[in-house]
Amino acid sequence: MKEKRADLRQRDGTERYSRIFENIQEVYFETSLDGTILDISPSVEQTLHYRRDELIGTSLSTLCDDQDKRDYLLNVIRENGQVTDHEVLLNKKGGSPVCCSVSAKFIRDDSGKSLSGIIGSLRDISSRKQAEKELRESEALYRVLAEKSLAGVYVVQDGVFRFINANAADYVGHKKEDLIGSKTLDIVHPEDRKELIANARAMLCGKKHSPYEYRVITKDGQVRWMMETVTPIVYEGKPAVLGNSMNTSWTLSRMDIGIVMAIIEAVYDGVYIIDMDGYFITANKGFERITAISREELIGKRTTYLTERKYINEAVNVDVLKDLKSRSKLIRYPSGKEVLVSAAVVWDKNKRAIGVVSTLRDLTELNNMQKKLVQSSDLVEKYKKKLDHLAEKLELNKHEFITQTAEGKHVLTLAEKVAGSNVTVLITGDSGVGKDVIARYIHEHSNRKDKGAFTKVDCAAMPANLLESELFGYEKGAFTSASNEGKKGLLEVADKGTLFLDEIGELPFELQSKLLNVIQDKEIKRIGGLATLQVDVRIIAATNRNIEEMVRNRTFRQDLYYRLSVVPIHVPPLRERREDIIPLVLHFLNHFNSIYNTNNYIFKEALDYLKTYDWPGNVRELKNMIERFVIVNPDAEIQVADIDAEIRNLFKVNLTPLNEMKIRNRVGPLKNHVHQLETELIKVALEMHRTLADAAGDLGIDISTLTRKKQKYGIRGGWD
Repeated sequence: MKEKRADLRQRDGTERYSRIFENIQEVYFETSLDGTILDISPSVEQTLHYRRDELIGTSLSTLCDDQDKRDYLLNVIRENGQVTDHEVLLNKKGGSPVCCSVSAKFIRDDSGKSLSGIIGSLRDISSRKQAEKELRESEALYRVLAEKSLAGVYVVQDGVFRFINANAADYVGHKKEDLIGSKTLDIVHPEDRKELIANARAMLCGKKHSPYEYRVITKDGQVRWMMETVTPIVYEGKPAVLGNSMNTSWTLSRMDIGIVMAIIEAVYDGVYIIDMDGYFITANKGFERITAISREELIGKRTTYLTERKYINEAVNVDVLKDLKSRSKLIRYPSGKEVLVSAAVVWDKNKRAIGVVSTLRDLTELNNMQKKLVQSSDLVEKYKKKLDHLAEKLELNKHEFITQTAEGKHVLTLAEKVAGSNVTVLITGDSGVGKDVIARYIHEHSNRKDKGAFTKVDCAAMPANLLESELFGYEKGAFTSASNEGKKGLLEVADKGTLFLDEIGELPFELQSKLLNVIQDKEIKRIGGLATLQVDVRIIAATNRNIEEMVRNRTFRQDLYYRLSVVPIHVPPLRERREDIIPLVLHFLNHFNSIYNTNNYIFKEALDYLKTYDWPGNVRELKNMIERFVIVNPDAEIQVADIDAEIRNLFKVNLTPLNEMKIRNRVGPLKNHVHQLETELIKVALEMHRTLADAAGDLGIDISTLTRKKQKYGIRGGWD
């Protein structure tokens, strides 16, 4: 019956994988080590116009457009083990090339030792490359426009000229190459510097909209009047100021009018000018391009003509004429483009209003780029979630519960049965037997695995006050060191998921009632908070202590015990399921060989010897021993003598304090000797190892147990 269910699940998974594989937009492929295509997703027909069956069996390199680069892609993968976003030209069916981004890596066989092929993906990036080309061309166009513009155009960054066109340099009477890198205020008349800074700041902040005037001193000492407008921009990745200037020292001759018109015509944005009576004066080609309205149609007409003909809903410059205040609005023109229109009054030297200038900036392309950016961000978030889920799967596999015994299989069967429900589970067993692995197994086989996270809390590793804030969270200002934003508790974090309370026997008595309320009422209250928060969390608890005895001794609440142990699961120690020892040894040996890239192996006699050992530290002790063998003696064989030496070394540490005990201390209650021996053993382990984790591993106990015993016996180590 179990085999049938397994077959059904396997067929289910295969069909689900096939549906995903066939409908995904990106082209996924799998090849042999020599590049022969073993499988490829149907979306290849959209990208390269080949049917899937036309490519299977052919070499991936034959798709490359360049003959010299056909083997380059495979060589890059072989040398680096993988490639990411490698750009290559691939041939469509019919011969036309398309620019693609390829990501690929080697895969290993089931043993994890040998390379079995290559998996990867490719996507058509020709549109992106074209967009990048157009962007470069657009930037080049703007630079040419700035260079060729009859207006003075320059960029100031940190008070220094970073760019200046020839006209701007000519207006101020200096050479262009002398101004680049020099301070802008050096050429400004000393009497005008303070006012210039104030005007520029006001315009950059939007408080001033009309051009302002100031004097400059030319290289030969002449004084010239300049009129300037400034705009904040980003230049080469840093904040800067874009300036537009005009030499107002000229008289308004026919030649000057022609120059002004040429300047307006050279501006890429649309420009539209009216007089104070609202009549059309002029507009540039940019206005026609953006609005799809002919300039000739507007000659002799007031600006209200546009609203009367229903070309636009409102005219910004008409509003400016009413109060002489600059303003900007979004207007949609007959071209269908969304345009930012900014209108401002033009003043003469006597501060008289002489007209209104409107500038029109096309926002359509900018909005399209913003939409594409949002879509790209959504896609990145989607793939990030997929990677996080894959990482969780890989983490689960690393903690696989290995068993071949009836006792172990009974634990797994019971765990699988309770996984489908939401009942609380109490997992008991000695330290190191794998209680956390069973807890993860229950979560992974429940309907909560795709809704919420698996969150682990070690109740023995934190003081009571810190444990309460970690579990329940706190509001802003709840206590002295509280964060200004407050903090979510782990019960909130685990909402819709599973909260694993390891070492539940160490939970302080005052917190036990709060946890009971959470299980009963499905709600919590943060420290310092008044509102209750609903939480949907499954509780799984674990302990290596005798909880029933603690209930009898009134150190653990009876009602909480009954709530936690709706379904108790006991994980037997390794000495009671010896048939699991050899599978565990082989599993961890393969695991650490893969991690450390070693080739250690073990003799059958050594396996038999390990099977006779009682393993007081259970699976954790076995895992640590195998890892030490692999690290200390890479690529070596593990024999009986090595294991015997390892065990003797462990007992040498254990027996030394016992032999050094004074004779008079050997008389008395056994309990006193046990405490004394345990104290000495812990002290020796702490002296021998740099970390608590290493000391706990050597003693074959959990780090939380070591911490508790240190506190119990008043032992202080280098980490206190």
